[in-house]
Amino acid sequence: MRLINDHRLLVEAIETNPMPYCVYDAQDRLLVANSAYKAIHPALSELMADAKGGQLFYSDIVRHQLKDQFSGAKLEAEVQKRVEAQRNASNRPVEREYQGIGVFNVIKYQLSSGGTAGLAFDITKLKEREQQLEAASKQSALALEMEQERKRHGRYLAELGEWLHSAKSLDELYRVVRRFMARLFPGSAGELYIYSNSRDGLDGVCEWNRGEALHAHIQPDDCWALRRGRVLRYGAGLADLTCSHVDRNGERDTDDLHYTCIPIIAHGDTVGLLHIRFPEGSSQSTEDDDRINFAIQCAEQISLAVANVRLRDELEEQSTREPLTGLFNRRHFMNRFRTGMAAFHKHRHPLSLVSIDADHFKKINDVYGHDAGDVVLRNLSDTFTSVIEDGDMLARVGGEEFCLILHEQDFAAAHAKAERVRQAVEAMDINYDGVLLPRVTISCGVATADKDATIKSLLRSSDEALYKAKDTGRNRVCPVLGS
Repeated sequence: MRLINDHRLLVEAIETNPMPYCVYDAQDRLLVANSAYKAIHPALSELMADAKGGQLFYSDIVRHQLKDQFSGAKLEAEVQKRVEAQRNASNRPVEREYQGIGVFNVIKYQLSSGGTAGLAFDITKLKEREQQLEAASKQSALALEMEQERKRHGRYLAELGEWLHSAKSLDELYRVVRRFMARLFPGSAGELYIYSNSRDGLDGVCEWNRGEALHAHIQPDDCWALRRGRVLRYGAGLADLTCSHVDRNGERDTDDLHYTCIPIIAHGDTVGLLHIRFPEGSSQSTEDDDRINFAIQCAEQISLAVANVRLRDELEEQSTREPLTGLFNRRHFMNRFRTGMAAFHKHRHPLSLVSIDADHFKKINDVYGHDAGDVVLRNLSDTFTSVIEDGDMLARVGGEEFCLILHEQDFAAAHAKAERVRQAVEAMDINYDGVLLPRVTISCGVATADKDATIKSLLRSSDEALYKAKDTGRNRVCPVLGS
């Protein structure tokens, strides 16, 4: 009686155990299956009812489980694999997922009778927590990576800005852009266009990784970004229209075309356009969004640098040139003269100076007015500029007084050039308010530096030569006295 009670208690304990439990004999027939085991095998009762002679084999259960995953020979091979695994149970947990029920660690034990007993531990919640932890870990790693990327971008922008704002000229600035853009956006190709002074078009000023000639000019209407006044990311909108300046590259109707056009704006004024083409296969991912945002930040740095250099050039132009003729003023002339004299004493290359004065200029002002005098001065400036060469430096140093510094030119060359200037002025016809003004002439004094020359002595020598030209009849070129 006690044995019967103990057996009843054991059966009840097995049946009510929340862990799935089963026992198979040596021929893989199911002997014991508690309610929890039947719960993870919903079709078990049906299979047992259909089993011949009430005997249900492990292979029947596995075959029913896998019938939706495999068929034919593959199904039988997988069933046999599972049967063999049960027969050679190693007491090690095997993770199995039961569709719609959960994930379990299944442990099977070999019994002394040759059969197999199995226990299953529900690890569904543990797996969920693991997945949540893994997702949180990935999110944390992504956030860390994004933060590191932002810091890198910050360092790169700071370095780019430092180089850009150190550029003394627009040409230097464009070299900086070319070098940095190729490194900041590896694999990309692009161009920078800047509005011309007339604002009727954009000039191509630099490119990187293009592999083809840069467009010398494009029109504002060639780019949808400039038309719309906002960044254009080709391929990211509902409808994409290719920019004309891209069509010229032979890339129309290219499915893998990915490019971005960024208007560069400084102080509310559109300065130009930054165009970047990315490698084929680029997608519209978050990573690409970050890359475009970084490109926009680079464009902002470039636009401010271009505006600053232009402003600096404009201020320098205003400080070094006088407004009426556009020639260099006296202050800039003296600075260049000092530099030229220092180079002369260091290298002993020839240096000559020509002093020029318009003859009878006061009469023109007295008879025709100062506006007429201004017209004469502008014509003189244009004529001088048409004769002198790139290495020559011409300045207006007084009312109708001019000075010409000639580097690498000895007295003979300087005298010949002064004579060409004089002849060109003598041939001028100047109209003022419909009236042909009297013939204008100039007097020139030429002096060349010797080994003992100073700025003061060379200026005095050229002035003395000019006075000589005035005293001997004007409209002539004279050397310094004694030459």
